[in-house]
Amino acid sequence: MNGVTYNGGMHANGFAVGDSIGVVYQKDNPENNMTVFEYYDGPSYGSVTIFVLAAIVLALYRWRKINRKYNDSCPELDGTGRCRIYRTDKEYIFVTVYDVTASLPIKFLPISCDNRDFENTLMEIFHASLHGKYVEMKNAELIKAMRQRSWRQLYQHSTGVLLKHDSRTLEILPTQKATDGKGLDWDYSRAISFDLDGGSWKDIINSTRKLLEHHETDR
Repeated sequence: MNGVTYNGGMHANGFAVGDSIGVVYQKDNPENNMTVFEYYDGPSYGSVTIFVLAAIVLALYRWRKINRKYNDSCPELDGTGRCRIYRTDKEYIFVTVYDVTASLPIKFLPISCDNRDFENTLMEIFHASLHGKYVEMKNAELIKAMRQRSWRQLYQHSTGVLLKHDSRTLEILPTQKATDGKGLDWDYSRAISFDLDGGSWKDIINSTRKLLEHHETDR
C-alpha cells in the first residue's frame, strides 16, 4: 500500500487552501482505493458562518448608530398620537392625550436629561395614546398624578406644548400665558409642523425643548 499526500491549493468539497488530503491506494486492487483525510487545518463552515453573521450584525448596528446620529430620519408613526409636555424648573412632565383628554400614563424626566431619553419617553407616550387603555380621571386626580399642588400653580410656573402626529406630519403647538393670568393659551404664531417623510427627528426634539424654554419658570 502506498500513500500520497496532496496539499490543496483550491477550495473544493468543503476544504480550503492548506488542507492536506491523504490518498491511500493499492496497485493490485485499484477498486479499493480510497481517500483519507489526514488533517484539516482550516475553519469549519459553521464557525465561518457565525463569524460572518456576527460581523454583519455589528456593521448594521454601527451603521444604525451613525445614521441615527447624523441623519436622524423620523421614525414611522402610524395613527394619530398626542402628547402634552409641561416644563417646570425641575422636570419635564409627559402626559398621554387620548383624542383631546389627558390621562395616564404620565412620565417624568429631569431638565438635564439628554435628547435620547427625551425621545424615548415621547415615543412611549405616543404609543400609549394610540394603543393604551384610557382611564377616566377627575382633574384633582390628574394633577395629583402629575405631582403638582394645583392646576393654578402648574400654569403659573410652567410652559407647555402639545405634540400631535398622523402618518405624514407632526405638529408642535406651544402655550403662552393667558391674558387674564389664570392659565395657559395656545400660541399658534409659534407652532411648528414637520414632514415626517423628510424631516429630522433631531430637529423635532430640539425644537420641542426650545419651545418649552421660551418662558422662564420660577416655581
